[in-house]
Amino acid sequence: MSRLTAAEFFAGMGLVRAALHRCGIETVFANDIDKNKAALYQENWGRGELQVGDVRAIRGHDLPNVDLATASFPCVDVSLAGYRAGLNGTRSGVVYEFCRILDEMAEPPSMLILENVPGFLTVNGGRDYHALVARLRASGYTVSHTCVDAAAFVPQSRARVFLLGFRDLAHLPMMPPSPTPHGQARLADVVEDGLAWWEPARQQAFLSSLSDLQAARVAAYERKATISYHGAYRRTRRGRAVWEVRGDEIAGALRTTQGGSGRQAVLRAGQGKTAVRWMDVSEYARLQGADGMKYSSVSPRQAMYAFGDAVCVPAVEWLVRNCVLPLVNSCD
Repeated sequence: MSRLTAAEFFAGMGLVRAALHRCGIETVFANDIDKNKAALYQENWGRGELQVGDVRAIRGHDLPNVDLATASFPCVDVSLAGYRAGLNGTRSGVVYEFCRILDEMAEPPSMLILENVPGFLTVNGGRDYHALVARLRASGYTVSHTCVDAAAFVPQSRARVFLLGFRDLAHLPMMPPSPTPHGQARLADVVEDGLAWWEPARQQAFLSSLSDLQAARVAAYERKATISYHGAYRRTRRGRAVWEVRGDEIAGALRTTQGGSGRQAVLRAGQGKTAVRWMDVSEYARLQGADGMKYSSVSPRQAMYAFGDAVCVPAVEWLVRNCVLPLVNSCD
């Protein structure tokens, strides 16, 4: 069998490509509109395949023939943290441009992977999800979906929905069960040594913002005989910004660092002591299973934005190896 090829839409910094590369799939076309993400993509993958610009300007008949097309379309209109406008929103609705491009291609790809947040399944009472599935079916694809949580691979709670589309298949076999953590990784496994923790005044402001429940949780961590690490993030409660600390030893889902609330902190506690600091970009990379990716072409804050708006590499790799390649091999 010749090597499979892929086109990557809403490519970001190229973490879907990283997963495909691990599976032996060659990306021959990519597109994203964000210049900072494009700089990161080119830093890691070169300039040959990436077309920087609005997806609305792409014409399918100009693209190379590929076996697989992927689309990590914007989640802002379908996520719980967004505006819930659904596919009628100006951001998430661009997924229909992806559908248009598929129809314009001389030879549409035989396989699709679309990725988004779990809220995509329920926004607008599920009507948007079913509308997109109907649109893909009208283009000749049999469609299914599965949910994969990054926590099965890395210490980050990050559930994502993947729509899988296949041409020339009357029905899809049952998708394998989503992976579950086995000997779950802990935040301690990705924490960067040697970084400065917050000074006492800033740490006290952090601790003072905690609710009684959160303060009791941190105090219990501090009393333990062993050191543990926990994700922390800001929330707005009753019009007031407060900090919350996770009740486990993993991070919450990384988010874009737009605004102050998106960036995560890490809390270290145990043996009678507590320390807090912002997470570092290197920790963001590890939490996305992308340790080894380069990110010097933009500022650390811009790189964290890109990582927070990306996919978890081992989660996509699992999906391809367990849900996509077996169907390809069965058709050979």
